Amino acid sequence: MERWSIKDSARVYNMDNWGDGFFSINRKGNVCVHPSPHSKYAIDVRALVDDLIKRKIKPPILLRFMNVLQGRIAAINRAFTYAIEENSYPAGYQTFYPIKVNQQRQVVEAIAEFGKRHRIGLEVGSKPELVAAISFATGKNLPIICNGYKDNDFIETVLYANRIGYDITIVVEKLFELEKIIGLAKQVGIMPKLGIRVKLSSKGTGKWATSGGSDAKFGLKISELLAAIDLLRDNDLLNQVKLLHFHIGSQITKIDRIKSALKEGARIYAEMRKIGVNLEYLDVGGGLGVDYDGSKSSYFSSVNYSIDEYANDVIYQVKTVCDEAGVPCPNIISESGRATVAHYSVLVTNILNTNTQNSLPDYDEVLEQADKLSPTVERLYDIYKSLDRHSLREDYHDALQLIQEAVSLFNLGYLTLHDRALAEWLCTKIFLKINGIVERLRPVPEELQSFQLNLRQTYFANFSLFQSVPDAWAIDQLFPIVPIQRMNQKPTVMATIADITCDSDGEISSFVGEQGRTKYLPLHKVHSDEEYYIGFFMIGAYQEILGDMHNLFGDTNAVHITFNKKTSYKIDTVISGDATWESLKYVQYKGPEILKQVRDTLEKNVALKKVSFEETSHFIELLDKMLVSYTYLGE
Repeated sequence: MERWSIKDSARVYNMDNWGDGFFSINRKGNVCVHPSPHSKYAIDVRALVDDLIKRKIKPPILLRFMNVLQGRIAAINRAFTYAIEENSYPAGYQTFYPIKVNQQRQVVEAIAEFGKRHRIGLEVGSKPELVAAISFATGKNLPIICNGYKDNDFIETVLYANRIGYDITIVVEKLFELEKIIGLAKQVGIMPKLGIRVKLSSKGTGKWATSGGSDAKFGLKISELLAAIDLLRDNDLLNQVKLLHFHIGSQITKIDRIKSALKEGARIYAEMRKIGVNLEYLDVGGGLGVDYDGSKSSYFSSVNYSIDEYANDVIYQVKTVCDEAGVPCPNIISESGRATVAHYSVLVTNILNTNTQNSLPDYDEVLEQADKLSPTVERLYDIYKSLDRHSLREDYHDALQLIQEAVSLFNLGYLTLHDRALAEWLCTKIFLKINGIVERLRPVPEELQSFQLNLRQTYFANFSLFQSVPDAWAIDQLFPIVPIQRMNQKPTVMATIADITCDSDGEISSFVGEQGRTKYLPLHKVHSDEEYYIGFFMIGAYQEILGDMHNLFGDTNAVHITFNKKTSYKIDTVISGDATWESLKYVQYKGPEILKQVRDTLEKNVALKKVSFEETSHFIELLDKMLVSYTYLGE
């Protein structure tokens, strides 16, 4: 067997580049998670999963590593602290977590707790999110920023919240919204704490570039900004405006776009200060990206900068503009939700079965003993026997032509089903033989670089793509997918990953690879006596909250884990995934009503002696058991 090391696996899956030091491979060949980058402490993910299964917690399991969350919050704040010191910046920095990125209660609760030492705040954009944030802020010094559209109830709630001691800033998104705020503030006699969001001409890059620019959905144009200032001044509320906000998009891939936006935003801040708006905060919004594929590029699943570079550019650009304009530097706020939560969760699930060639008949003896083969099959057989590195191109092209010929002859009735099966089998054998040669060639001939797609095999995994990794389907987002065991063995299968939904779109065929995006995932041949698990990494941002219920597959089991120096890990919280009755309830079905309807009908059939009492009783038991069971597959 070819020698293979864990370093080879780390290279093939590009783990060192996208993992940011939070993930590694141990001597057993199992993937590990670290509480902070390159920490000597680690959790063996395969051992953890085995432990959870013993506790009757079945896959798919969403593993939430809470210390990783803490580490990301610390890393962002540390980067800004260094940048402030390096640039002698005279003001401060504060992180706000936009809870739309992941509103799960335990997640927001942990962020609020871990972020206390950094004075972290929460950003909300809807009435439900506001209520959630207020629940976390109760009894704590936790500031809240309100973005998005707001109605009278929203605004009045914020006004009274401020009166009784909460620290909530209303960010004005539209002029008509400002008029509404002013009217309600006068009506209830409470002074609002205000921010203004401005539209920049600068745009981000990638999938969310339209969040910025003059056509952006939210924010005031410069002419509207001046009108808002006049309106506030006329109503003696100009001194209530303490924050200027801008946002040019999520997952900004290029640092030069961020620099341009910072210059423009800081210049607007400076000019507002000059005309008498006593701003104290500049909120640079979100956009701090995550390097999902580890390529350190401007591709939309990557970023060409680090957290340290981002923080330094924010501080440097703002200070430069303010110093030139002769105005005080503002306190900086950023809303880096994706960068905070992306790394902390991993979905682990089992491979159910594969469509590998292992289960196909072996036709070697058939070919050797056959008296006569069809001309098409015979030519494929000759290619297979004689193929070598000198005839690769010709044999590859001939094999493609012959398999197409076999299909045409079969459709015309000149080839039997058995002969077509032989042709398919031989074509696969030829491709495998070519692959064995191509792997040793440098460079690989251009026309042979894509032939490996013909060798891809489908691995069926026990999960719903639409529930757990919806962005992989909706926007072709790349997420690292890695086997969590056998990483000390060479993966020999080129695979795609299919889920268990009844939808042909429920398949992943783009993966993070050694050289960036690749069309197949290297996996191991699955032994008949083993449980083989794969992990979907860096899915903490948006995926947990965007997931839909295609085929009524519900939320997965979720487990919160913290690190423990003595026992490696501690299981803090177990959240059971949706049972069948819970998924049905989302679409207005009620379990008891279903059972009653079925039971009533069966009783009539028993009375008519169409079925036996024992059969109906057993069927009801099975139906009842299914209603309370996990929506995903078991044994």
